[in-house]
Amino acid sequence: MALLERDEQVRAARGYLADAAAGRGRLVYVAGEAGVGKTTFLDHLVALGGAVPVVGWCDGSATPPPLGPLADMAPDLPPDVWPDGASRGEVFAGLLAALREPPGPLPYLVVVEDAHWADEATIDLVRHLARRIHSCRALVMVSYRPEDTAAGDPLRVLLGDTASATGTRRIDLSPLTPEGVARLVAEHDPAETGGDAADLYAVTGGNPFFVTEALAAGTGALPQTVRDAVLARASRLGEDARRALEVVALAGSRAEADLLDDVLTGLVGAGRLGAGLGVLDEALERGLVRRSGDDLLFRHELARRAVLAEVPPGRATELHRRLLSALSERGADPARLAHHAEEARDRGATVAHARPAGARAAEMGAHREAARQFERALRHADDLPAGERAQLSWDLGYEYYLTSRIDAAVEAVDRARDLWESLGDGVRVGDAWRCESRLQWFAGRNVAALDLAERAVGLLDGSGSPEEAMALSHRASLAMLASDLTGTREWSDRAFAVLDKLPDAQRAGAGPTEVRVHALNNLGTMEVVAGDLGSGQRMLVDSLAGARAANLHEHAARAYCNLGSSAVTQRRHEEAHRYLEEGLGYCTDRDLDSWTTYLVGWRARLRLDRGLVAEARADAESVMRGGTNAVGTLEPLLVVAQLAARSGEGDSDAPFARAVAMSEEMGESQRVAPTAAARCEAAWIAGDPAEAVRLATEAWPRVATADCPWLRGQVATWLAADVVVAGPLAEPYAAERAGRWAEAADWWASAASPFERALALARSGDPAALAEAVRLFDGVGAAAAAQRARALLRAQGAPVPRATRSSAHPDGLTAREQEVLGLVERGLSDAAIAEALVISRRTAEHHVASILAKVGVRSRRELVGRGA
Repeated sequence: MALLERDEQVRAARGYLADAAAGRGRLVYVAGEAGVGKTTFLDHLVALGGAVPVVGWCDGSATPPPLGPLADMAPDLPPDVWPDGASRGEVFAGLLAALREPPGPLPYLVVVEDAHWADEATIDLVRHLARRIHSCRALVMVSYRPEDTAAGDPLRVLLGDTASATGTRRIDLSPLTPEGVARLVAEHDPAETGGDAADLYAVTGGNPFFVTEALAAGTGALPQTVRDAVLARASRLGEDARRALEVVALAGSRAEADLLDDVLTGLVGAGRLGAGLGVLDEALERGLVRRSGDDLLFRHELARRAVLAEVPPGRATELHRRLLSALSERGADPARLAHHAEEARDRGATVAHARPAGARAAEMGAHREAARQFERALRHADDLPAGERAQLSWDLGYEYYLTSRIDAAVEAVDRARDLWESLGDGVRVGDAWRCESRLQWFAGRNVAALDLAERAVGLLDGSGSPEEAMALSHRASLAMLASDLTGTREWSDRAFAVLDKLPDAQRAGAGPTEVRVHALNNLGTMEVVAGDLGSGQRMLVDSLAGARAANLHEHAARAYCNLGSSAVTQRRHEEAHRYLEEGLGYCTDRDLDSWTTYLVGWRARLRLDRGLVAEARADAESVMRGGTNAVGTLEPLLVVAQLAARSGEGDSDAPFARAVAMSEEMGESQRVAPTAAARCEAAWIAGDPAEAVRLATEAWPRVATADCPWLRGQVATWLAADVVVAGPLAEPYAAERAGRWAEAADWWASAASPFERALALARSGDPAALAEAVRLFDGVGAAAAAQRARALLRAQGAPVPRATRSSAHPDGLTAREQEVLGLVERGLSDAAIAEALVISRRTAEHHVASILAKVGVRSRRELVGRGA
């Protein structure tokens, strides 16, 4: 395919390569639709020289192995990048070190093709590089199809996460113009195609691959699909060449020449073909396939799939068997073997290869890939012994849990439990009930969770096993989640007692380590919540360190969540920001969806508390759009409701109704108190203080016993003055409860919580304080709250600050423009802003242009520097 209309993109890429040579590395996303010429563009860059090329491909033909592209690159990289037995973190660090110090004067040119098919570990590797590439002597080019990245897709998340990274850039490849198509037609014999450039452009939309396939088809008519064009070309091959082409298609996105030689030679021996590897010469000459190093591949994946769809089922099964045999002799990756085994209808081999493939994926943090491999194994596991089927279901359930597929996890764990029950394995049955209790809690079904936890403790009582200790620790976690300090301590003590009685050899194993970090997390969190910050944080930090050292992904994620969320609640903003960001990096890198969305929801709360309205809205809405479990939904749901109530824009009733239903079913004070407090606030804004008192009075019995001064304070501040409140309240709420409004406002100001400061001033009723509250409310876009404060001033006959355009924003920005401004100040590109706000890129560009004009600056740099 000729490289047409790409001069600008080539110049940009060469500039990025020059930056890399100077030690300012770049990671460039190369975006374009299928067939637009991404591979041709990247091949051209490699051919220009000036760099050490290393190329890897993401495989869309099967459930891919973790870090598949890096495995392709390994022969061209230093051997210490991926030594045998290296952990994922060591591999990432090894690659980064290699990219910082190439072996010679030239920088590396690293190419990752087709990232829309990337496995989760590869997505995490790209994220790791994007955040650090600016210090490397390397240019990393990552190609992908925008149309294959739906909302919530890991690659889509990656693009948003890394859009503002120092070394990240993007190159877009567009279809050819009519003039470009005309140039291709002019290079071809028009009589062979029977159509002119205008007709061809109308049919193909300027897609270069489709254009060249249509020109090469030689049918005398314009094909209506790529499939028609490809098959028309393939039909002109001889019979043997067409059969050999099928083998290439079945082998995957890339087929090793020696593998094809073995399989084709075997077909020759069976009398199926008249030649060995040479039978592909015709397909090579006609351009249907091409060589890349020692591999053969189709010129485009669309072409491979077109050929693949035409292989008769019986012949496909036989060829997959031959491929499986040849790959097994080579010790191929188990994920690749599992694919061919399944297609070959070899049930035993499918299970034998899918299980280690799933285990390896889980170890590398590619938990969605792990789930797909375990699903594959279970589809063919009917002949396995019951115990092995139970373990497979258990492994699958755990991967579902980690990736936030809670209902599917419940079903898988139920299947495992039923099998263990039939085998009389009481310990595994008890452990399964404990696991299901955890899953029910994630789904927001707390009554069921508590019932199943008690069942697990009863079944495991006296077994003296790590499973018994974990059941007790899980019971402690439910007490912690209910803000019950005494219960948390008692259940934790029982868990530690069982651990201490384990034999020395067993005590050092993986199970007891997991229980210990789990129990420390529970107890530490509860101590922090109850007010003992020092000892509680020490336990939480110890839990986090132990979980990370033992590669216990779930438990490290829990530690980050509890360190971050408790700091948010207690208005320790800097600590909250640090733990939330660290946790998001950890969880996103390891595909831990259940905790990633939870952390984003709490980041939305943190940003709202700090007055960062646009960022809070973007976070909350991203969680709501993506969908998550009940536990991860409540906080962003409340943020959305409060934003609507405070601003007077949008509907707050529906999200509040949903939040109430969820918090009622959960029943925990940590859910009931924030929901009630948010509704009380909304009632005050609406001018109905009596409703605020009623809501607080209704919630108080379920909050009063919580061993958490912050949760109690959120509701107590709205109670009627004659209600007796026993027990401690957090400092600002105690001041509000005592009517020391100025003191409370000062505390909120010291905690960088502008809305709460304004609310305390407004509730004081003092005219001067109310006037200051108006200014503060307007400053955080809380127009409805500002109007309520103005109404209170009017009722007193006091002067009322006017609502001018500049009171909303000094430069007259609209609410949407203020949201865009916040994202610009974070360094997001137009494309990333469009992603965050779910608008088109062109609309984002219009908003940015309008902001620049209103603020009176010429560039983003000036805008950010001005602090608008």
